[in-house]
Amino acid sequence: MGFGTCLRKLAKSISSQNTFIAAKEINGIKIFENSIDFSKIQSEYLSYLYFYKSLYEDIYSKKVSEKILNDEIYEDAYSYYKSKHEDKKDDKSKGKQRKIQATFIKDNTKIKFPENNKEVK
Repeated sequence: MGFGTCLRKLAKSISSQNTFIAAKEINGIKIFENSIDFSKIQSEYLSYLYFYKSLYEDIYSKKVSEKILNDEIYEDAYSYYKSKHEDKKDDKSKGKQRKIQATFIKDNTKIKFPENNKEVK
């Protein structure tokens, strides 16, 4: 297991997410002792904390299935889809229209974005 995978796993955990949310809302709670000049590892960890916070928010708001958490590739594919979907919203406001749809298949599992998160085996 690589170092990045370990950081992802840690940031994905409910306890890390709870600490992250508390640190943002309550002034006395810190994730790190330092509050500036983050190391590369700290920056990467923070990036994953934000990534998973966004992912969990989308799961709780039913924008995507919880099954997306079964594999890092699903998580990354959804993140890529979401970023392109947000670009689409920006393009519509500028008068452009693009249709974006993503289908991800791995190990005979198929996930479609955005079609109501249909999953077919």
